[in-house]
Amino acid sequence: MEARVVIGVGALLLALLSGGVFLYFLFAPRRSANLRNLMGAGAGLGTPSEERARLRNDPTGKEFERLKAETKRKAEKKLKPTLDERFFHAGIFSDKDKREFHRMRLIVPLVAGPVGAFLFGQLGFNFAVIGLVMGILVGLQIPFSILDRKIKWRGEEIMFYLPLVVEQISIGVSSSLDIGPCLQRVVAMADERDSHNVVTELLRHAQYYVKSGVSLEDALLETGRLSGHTELKHAFMSLSQVAKHGGEITRQLQELADAVSAQREARIEAKIKKLELEATGPVAMVFLGFLVIMLVGFGLQVVGAFN
Repeated sequence: MEARVVIGVGALLLALLSGGVFLYFLFAPRRSANLRNLMGAGAGLGTPSEERARLRNDPTGKEFERLKAETKRKAEKKLKPTLDERFFHAGIFSDKDKREFHRMRLIVPLVAGPVGAFLFGQLGFNFAVIGLVMGILVGLQIPFSILDRKIKWRGEEIMFYLPLVVEQISIGVSSSLDIGPCLQRVVAMADERDSHNVVTELLRHAQYYVKSGVSLEDALLETGRLSGHTELKHAFMSLSQVAKHGGEITRQLQELADAVSAQREARIEAKIKKLELEATGPVAMVFLGFLVIMLVGFGLQVVGAFN
């Protein structure tokens, strides 16, 4: 009887969860990832004429504090990336990969919930319900944890390949090529060798934006912003300024490549130092175990001698 109750409650909760997920995907508003819409998303933080009039007629300063808090709230909300932007950060561009992610968001909780109920159900009915809820929550978090891992890995790959690509661009610019043809040549060389890396992929996406009617400087700025990587954003910003205003940047590009390489080396050294600190605990445990074994052996010899 108890097993039937557990199965019935689990089936009911799974049905409710499935219905909620289905309704969410069916009716949830989707934010468009259109480039022009994303470019205009940063506007709207200025104070209009009505706000300025209220500020002039507010001697207590309450209106200024309210406006300051609202602006801060909007800025914090803007800094939080959307799901489409996180897809771009992780290198998920095709609709097929996005559908796979959404399918995983639906399937993993449906599998993790019964597994948690079965594992905890050995301890009783109440534990089965707790295991079901915990399994569903863990299943909801697993896809986003995998996405965060992909974003972190892609950031490390960008730090590795960005100096190399910047040096390629520097060589092309020093050969009297403009920024646009130089970027096109770098992408074409990667296509010919079938050896695209994360940076050349982003350059190719910037070219797609240019083909859709966006100027090269805006395409580079938007691609750098959507990448979610600070160093690459600054590099693309420098390239966009040169594409817009012109100028000789061979030495600047070389300095930029050296700066990115130095930052990568600093990160690697920081990881090595962190590993040394993290290894202190295991080394201390090993030394403590060896010390305990030695003392126990010495104590046994002393006790045997007295006996």
